[in-house]
Amino acid sequence: MHKLLAQQLEEARHPDGTIDLDLFVELVAASYEAADHDRTHGLKAEIAHHTGELRESKRRLKQQNARFAAALENMSHGLSMYDAKQRLVTCNKQFLDLYRLPQSLGRTGTSFRRILEGRVVANTHIGDDPIGYVEERLQVADRGEAANAVLKLNSGLVVAITHQPLKDGGWVSTHKDITELNHLQEELAHLAYHDALTSLPNRHRLQRQIDENFTIADGIGSFALLFVDLDGFKTINDTLGHAAGDAVLGQVAARLTETVGERGLVGRMGGDEFAVVMRLGAVAREADALAGDLVEAARRPFRANGQNCDMGFSIGIAVAPGDGANPEQLLKNADLALYAAKNGQRGGYRFYQPAMGRALTERVELQHDLAQALERGEFELHYQPILNLTTQEFSGFEALLRWRRGDELVPPSRFIPVAEETGLIVPIGEWVLREAINEATHWPRGLRVAINVSSVQFQPGNLVPVIMNALAGSGLASERVEIEITESVFFDNSSANLDALRQLHALGLKIALDDFGTGFSALSYLLSYPFDKIKIDGSFVRALDNAQGAHAIVRAVSEIGHGLGIATTAEGIETAEQLRNVYAAGYSEAQGYLLARPMSAAQLRLMLKQDDDSMPAAPMAQAAG
Repeated sequence: MHKLLAQQLEEARHPDGTIDLDLFVELVAASYEAADHDRTHGLKAEIAHHTGELRESKRRLKQQNARFAAALENMSHGLSMYDAKQRLVTCNKQFLDLYRLPQSLGRTGTSFRRILEGRVVANTHIGDDPIGYVEERLQVADRGEAANAVLKLNSGLVVAITHQPLKDGGWVSTHKDITELNHLQEELAHLAYHDALTSLPNRHRLQRQIDENFTIADGIGSFALLFVDLDGFKTINDTLGHAAGDAVLGQVAARLTETVGERGLVGRMGGDEFAVVMRLGAVAREADALAGDLVEAARRPFRANGQNCDMGFSIGIAVAPGDGANPEQLLKNADLALYAAKNGQRGGYRFYQPAMGRALTERVELQHDLAQALERGEFELHYQPILNLTTQEFSGFEALLRWRRGDELVPPSRFIPVAEETGLIVPIGEWVLREAINEATHWPRGLRVAINVSSVQFQPGNLVPVIMNALAGSGLASERVEIEITESVFFDNSSANLDALRQLHALGLKIALDDFGTGFSALSYLLSYPFDKIKIDGSFVRALDNAQGAHAIVRAVSEIGHGLGIATTAEGIETAEQLRNVYAAGYSEAQGYLLARPMSAAQLRLMLKQDDDSMPAAPMAQAAG
């Protein structure tokens, strides 16, 4: 620049050495004009380049916003997002509809307080204290903590809510309408405390009543527990069939309820065993009178298939607190008294006496033999086929443990509880896992093996390595193994147990919730872990033939499975009518004596070698027809 000014200065200089200032100014101005033109041209080009980039970014942002809006409005549940000042950033239509809010409250910038007040106006808040409700929800937002909750709105809707804080101080929440699932859960909750066949309180309800009586009595008050067993019921089942037996059980329930009246709570313990928990304050004399009335009531014949059926009641009685200072002891002693009554003159009753401990001695002997059964090689596995109701082909087999104690085949219902109480189920369960997984390697690749795992097996904390070692040793693909658990897994050490289940699922194994409906079966179990399958207990399937409302319950479990994307299996199929019912209800699989009885490994391998046409899936075709 300095050189240019020097050159322009020489051009404006006169011969005499003086400077023509006007000429010099013109030259300088012309130079700046040219330079400014060059800079302006470059700036315009740069602006044009950046403008193009901005337009492209704006187009992409608009496209992204359109996609986000479409996704937001097509969600199956409501969503709302707030900033650090508790002002609405965005929400979708589902959110507004769920809480019956006007569109004006869905505008960006609406305060959380106004939205809460809108819920109060629409009666979609909670409780009868609107002001307290608003303040409580504002405090939850202020705490900035992640939360999950299931809330019942005053409108009657039940909503599952998640609250997730954001790094900028705001939060995002989802709101899912689970009203229908909640109604199904209420039905199942009722079923959890009532027997499906007789509608009487079940074992869980009776246990709760016993616990309550002990709590209220506090070692001072007395009450009696009566166990009632049906003499001659097996003959009715064997000669007239299970349907006739179920009809008789219904009549027994009615007669027991009528005879007991206000004196106590009547319930069904299971099978042909009932119980009466007498009211608090009842003493041995009153228990004696009630037992006599029950024995007399059984003398009137029951009816099945148009003919009289003669039965009797054998009754065992234990009176608290003398015969039991806690629920477990009272139950055990009432059972001992019943055992004595059944081994004496049938159709009578016995009070508990300490001399009845012989049954306990036998139990100790059973426990001793059980501890040596594994080493002696007395255990074996039988396999029951599981039928896929869509393909009408077997999808796999459930491994069932059998114990041959010398010449005696001990029922699982007798030795499994002992194994669980003593911890022997852990080594026995490890043997079952290895044996069943090894056996499955001999089956066609499309077939799975289902293995029952007790909640006790989770306690040592090595269940996952045991299964991994069994898989590695056999070479069986993990997806061909299905682990069946009951809800008892969630009762103790549930966090560690859930972690173990998640590890197994991550390895590719399938996880099934067995005996669904026989306990509490809360939906929270299904929501807390992504099960692959629900297995409804066979007692509900059998109740389809007689119990009012059983169809609704069976269908409800199927609908829960479909709603959560979980397969459903119906156990205990014994008749073609039952198979048709579960097929119509939409179950994925079925198993039971109608389809095939449990068989030894050798029998199973022989069956698998046969042609498909000869495999025993015919009952499905007959039932479907």
